[in-house]
Amino acid sequence: LFIAIAVALLTVIVIVLFVQHFYSMARHSKMQMQVLSLYRQLLRAGRYKPGFLMRIRSEFRENASIPKNNVMHIEYLYRRGQRQLEQIKDANTKQLGAFTKTSKDN
Repeated sequence: LFIAIAVALLTVIVIVLFVQHFYSMARHSKMQMQVLSLYRQLLRAGRYKPGFLMRIRSEFRENASIPKNNVMHIEYLYRRGQRQLEQIKDANTKQLGAFTKTSKDN
């Protein structure tokens, strides 16, 4: 009888913890889901091109600190990422270009 009560109590505890975990998980917005999908697509597309994965990861890390309420900037980067994805998928693409700010630009 004691074992049955202990098992029942343990089962209830596990169920409560599962429900708490399920409801505490953050739900992603539609834009967040699209950005995560784009990230995965970029990683897949750049898998066999040298240097691409490191660049993709660094770009996403660099922009991860953009506030969620800065929707215009996020949408701009998302569209730019989609264009870059199409370029990466092109078999003729061998490297990603980058524009850097020089001291003359100031």
